[in-house]
Amino acid sequence: MILTVAALGTELLFAPRPQLRAGVGAGGRGRVGAWLSEHRPAGAVIIGFSGATHASLGAGSLVLVEGIVSDGRDPIPLDRALIVRAQRALPGATVGAVATVAQPADPAEKARLGLDALAVDMESAHLAEEFAGRGIPFLVVRVILDELWEDVSQFPVRWTGRAVAAARKLGQAASALVPILEGR
Repeated sequence: MILTVAALGTELLFAPRPQLRAGVGAGGRGRVGAWLSEHRPAGAVIIGFSGATHASLGAGSLVLVEGIVSDGRDPIPLDRALIVRAQRALPGATVGAVATVAQPADPAEKARLGLDALAVDMESAHLAEEFAGRGIPFLVVRVILDELWEDVSQFPVRWTGRAVAAARKLGQAASALVPILEGR
């Protein structure tokens, strides 16, 4: 069994099952840990919305994460062999690092984070640490919801249509990655 994990139910709308809604931010690690204390998946696909830290990434761009940076933590590299196989399954994805932060990043913060990462989120580092600590292989894929100069905290209704389209893209990406984690 390959588990699909996301912070929000919206992110899981089109994702393969089984699914786990972890919640936003660091608290998601505890929810995932509790679930893993009762289940042992063969692997996990961590999916979710992200903010762009580079102007070249527009809304709907897919980011295949090869490393995770977060203030106060050592960078978290992902399994290179899995990334190479995932690139073949997601040829349109941009491959690079994501930065995990404690709160939504405004445009200035996203631009600052762009020195080290392609995108910003609030969960990847926490969830990756949980899976890595248990020896469970995982992949991380993000879809850009808010572009570099957009502030996701402004005009929340504006994001609804974009979120559904992004969730569809996440579901397609997760479905393409499941066979890789199953070893097919």
